[in-house]
Amino acid sequence: LQYNDKSGFTSITIAGAIKQSQMLGSNNVAINSLNVTVLSGDIVNNNAVANTIADVTGLSFAVTAGQTYWFEFVIPYTPAATTTGSRWSINGPGSPTLLAYRSEYTLTATTTTVNSANTYDTPAASNASSLSAGNVATIWGLITPSSNGSVIARFASEISSSAIVAKAGATLRWMRII
Repeated sequence: LQYNDKSGFTSITIAGAIKQSQMLGSNNVAINSLNVTVLSGDIVNNNAVANTIADVTGLSFAVTAGQTYWFEFVIPYTPAATTTGSRWSINGPGSPTLLAYRSEYTLTATTTTVNSANTYDTPAASNASSLSAGNVATIWGLITPSSNGSVIARFASEISSSAIVAKAGATLRWMRII
C-alpha cells in the first residue's frame, strides 16, 4: 500500500505495478483513466449447437448511459482442432447511441478474419479454422450506451461440441473518454 499527496492511497502488485479495479454501481470511472482486467482462468465454449455464442465470463466492464467508452479485448485462445473455427464479438446494454467496433482473429498462420460492426454479436457465423496454438482475438472500439449495464466479450465455436478456449491471461483495457 502506498500513499501519494496527489492521488491518495494505491495498492501495488509484487511486480511494482498499480493494481487496477473495476468500479461498479453509481461510481463513475474517471475520464481518460485506463482500466485493466485480466482473465484469471480459462473459459470454454463447447456448446452442443454449432456457432452458439457465449460470454467470456470475467472480461467485462460497467458502462453508464450517455457516457462514451473506448475498449480493447486481447484474448489468446486454443481450439479442440485446427478444423474448428471461431467467432469473437461483444454484447452490452440495448440500443447504444454509438457502437463501432472491429474484431480480428486467427484463421491460418498468415491470415486473419476481420469484421467491422455496429451491432452486438457480429459476425453471425464463425470462420473455418484455427491454429493449434498461437491464436489471438482482438476486439476494439467505442460505445455510448443509452442505458446502464456491462459490455462483455463473446465467442463461439464453429463445430458442435468442439471447444474453443479463451485462455487465462486474456486482457481487457477500457476508459471513459467523454
